[in-house]
Amino acid sequence: MASFISIHSSGAALDGGDILIGVSSVLGVDAASSTSTVIKMNGGVIDECTVTHTSTGVGAAAMPSVRDAIIYALTANPGGVNAKVHLPAGITVSNVVWS
Repeated sequence: MASFISIHSSGAALDGGDILIGVSSVLGVDAASSTSTVIKMNGGVIDECTVTHTSTGVGAAAMPSVRDAIIYALTANPGGVNAKVHLPAGITVSNVVWS
């Protein structure tokens, strides 16, 4: 498993660029809505990371979802250091918020 996953954000100024998330602290991934995906962390200072993105649609049209892309990156690349999250076609991330 990779040590980090990388999600590219097209947000403006400090919200843009590649965001690294340490996989050892990830407990799960939740598709909170059609435009946000929440990565649950194992506590400490940060409990979750909310990824804001363009709509994934609903039902079968939503496949693959941003959640699925993140889960794939978390389980891909055995022994690697960094796995890039390849978002579904037409989806862009605009912000990643740690809380």
